[in-house]
Amino acid sequence: MLFQPPPRRLDLPADVYSDVPACWWSRRRWVALNMALYDLLYTELRATLRAPSVSRNTYQAWVLAESRCADIVTGRDCRPSVRHLSERIARHPRTVKRCRELARLLDTRQVVFRGRKRTKLERLDSWSRGDRARGWTAVAALIDSPAYAHLVDNSTLEILLQQGFVTPLPRSGGSLSLSPPSSVTSHQNGREGSAPRHKDTGRKPRKPRNYDQKALLLAARIRSDARFPLWVRRLGVQGLAAVVTKRARAGWQADDVHAALDDVWKSGKKVFDRPRDPYAYLGWLLGHTPVDEPPALYDRAREAMLEMERRARIQKEAQQRRAEALAATPAGPDSPGWAAARAVAAAAGQKAISSGAVRRAGVRRAEQELARARQTSSKR
Repeated sequence: MLFQPPPRRLDLPADVYSDVPACWWSRRRWVALNMALYDLLYTELRATLRAPSVSRNTYQAWVLAESRCADIVTGRDCRPSVRHLSERIARHPRTVKRCRELARLLDTRQVVFRGRKRTKLERLDSWSRGDRARGWTAVAALIDSPAYAHLVDNSTLEILLQQGFVTPLPRSGGSLSLSPPSSVTSHQNGREGSAPRHKDTGRKPRKPRNYDQKALLLAARIRSDARFPLWVRRLGVQGLAAVVTKRARAGWQADDVHAALDDVWKSGKKVFDRPRDPYAYLGWLLGHTPVDEPPALYDRAREAMLEMERRARIQKEAQQRRAEALAATPAGPDSPGWAAARAVAAAAGQKAISSGAVRRAGVRRAEQELARARQTSSKR
């Protein structure tokens, strides 16, 4: 072979971009629009749990890396792999997928071809060309958010365009001046110069904190209770358990925590729905109620007393109905009930005779009585 053929490229249909609303105006404007939409809509989307967790710096790095792989004129034919972007921005592949999901929600990235595995013939052709890839990456078009672009003012875009992270931008195929943080890209042990799989003996391993089981149970019940605000239910179980440990040991339940928060709201104090430090803020709200005075303790005691009274009343009514039923049908010494009771007592007293023998003896007595009755009737 005189020369190595170029890697095989996926040929898309001619009408694959027919449903794409519009191409970007420029790469600089697309990057600025993404950051403006992030500042405008991310907090609300995240509060309603519709958007994934992505920091602004991470999203900014992904926007720059993703836009670098698109056509500089139209914003189309953007086909970088998740692994490539992960190495480019020094983030985990799952973080790249979260960034793409957020861009889909902001309507700035539209997938025109979903990735798939290559067929056997395609893989053989790729191997003959020196390409070791096993599948085709997704192809997307970077658009100017037809759904939300009208919410962003031109003045906001101008301010963002004047910032250093979007001016100047390299053309497609250039290089980005992104310096990954050292905490992410450090793959060596600074003490021994070895891979991170070797144990670092320079510091002691951190022991996991031992949380109280009652506090963990109370925290799990608070997170699953729909009466609490959304910011309380979004707290971590261990962090929430650390806040309510003393109260869980004092016998608090989810009703007590909810009643304590309700008392603070009824007292006229302003309760925020998006606190900066939710754990400290929750501890401050619960601090208005003494630990040894669960707010719902008396309510639970009253409910338990009412339940005991209800059960006692039901039992008393049942006993009264039974006594009335017995009084309505008195049984005499020669009644069938007495006869059956004497038969049962006699059968229970004969411990040496099995239940089968007793049944057979009763059958024989019945047959004898029947024969005696027939004989008496024949004589008459």
